[in-house]
Amino acid sequence: MNREEAIAHGMEVHETKHSMKRRSPWHDYHRKGTYMLTLVLEGRVPLLGRLNGKAEASLGSPDAPRVELSELGRTIMRDEFCKINHFYPQVEVWKVCIMPDHIHMIVRVKEDLPEKKHLGLVVKGFKTGCSRAWWRLNPLPSGKSEGTVAALGVEGTVAAKGSEGTVAAFSPKGCMATVTSDSPEVLRPVLFEPGYNDKILLHEGQLDNWKAYLDDNPRRLLLKRQKPDLFTVLQGMEVAGHSCQIVGNRFLLDIPDKMAVIVHRRYTDEENARLREEWLACGERGGVLVSAAISPKEKEVLREAMNRGYHIILLRENGFPMLYKPSGEAFYACSQGLLLQISPWEYHMEKKTITRAQCLELNAMAERIVGNA
Repeated sequence: MNREEAIAHGMEVHETKHSMKRRSPWHDYHRKGTYMLTLVLEGRVPLLGRLNGKAEASLGSPDAPRVELSELGRTIMRDEFCKINHFYPQVEVWKVCIMPDHIHMIVRVKEDLPEKKHLGLVVKGFKTGCSRAWWRLNPLPSGKSEGTVAALGVEGTVAAKGSEGTVAAFSPKGCMATVTSDSPEVLRPVLFEPGYNDKILLHEGQLDNWKAYLDDNPRRLLLKRQKPDLFTVLQGMEVAGHSCQIVGNRFLLDIPDKMAVIVHRRYTDEENARLREEWLACGERGGVLVSAAISPKEKEVLREAMNRGYHIILLRENGFPMLYKPSGEAFYACSQGLLLQISPWEYHMEKKTITRAQCLELNAMAERIVGNA
């Protein structure tokens, strides 16, 4: 029975609220496929390595951005990834990127997994192996009496034993991780946050983009650390009569020379060509192009503007999740102060098409931002 049928029969229906750890609830994770997985350490404590290098250095140079792995990071790289294929021959690890507080990997499930097995169990086994490697590198002393405190091998991180063998671990960031023990004498901290993030390979060319993303991840992190204000999601910002979420260079709103890139169906080819020339001229002289980039012709203009390094304010139907960062060319445009993204609506994980009413509202916002309405 689907949701509509349940409502028709008077049954109570609860809305499902997906977290960032459940990206594709419609997908069968028993089946073969290619995935990019992200696993985050509990409290985002940088146990796996240290970021070094210079953001402006080219790949392959001595100063290229890189993560120098810790002993734990080296152990995971050397010993744990190979176990995935050992325990699950159907699964191959194609590429890995270990960052200080998280891990990216591209895996291929080349055959359907056995009955009652799925990708989540593969990830769970890998995470357990990594946690055990951590425990071996940082053995905890026995804590037989209540209130015993044991160091977890991270500066500023301690575990305090409570009742019935449970432990609370406090990271340097003030986050609390649940810790369990097999017995009151053995304290075992959790290395990873629960769950994982996945992206599914859906079209040709996506795999190359994933590989490039993993290769460039250290550089991206360096840029974010150098310019945190450009990558922070700001909530409740008043823009064109809406309380909005924004990320990027908010000072683009203050540039007086702005034009709204809106293409209506009634426009002739001659009108579109003339407007395109005017919009790109605005960008060339340092002005700002404001658009929701809904129609193909609007997208084409915004693509050309981004390629040329012009200022852009992009209006979005969807908001921004926690820890959001732009991807691809938008990331580098953001890092250079060339891009501001705005959404008047909260973030959602639904797969839905933008409505006509939303298109009209975003276009109206663009007109108000440039002062035409």
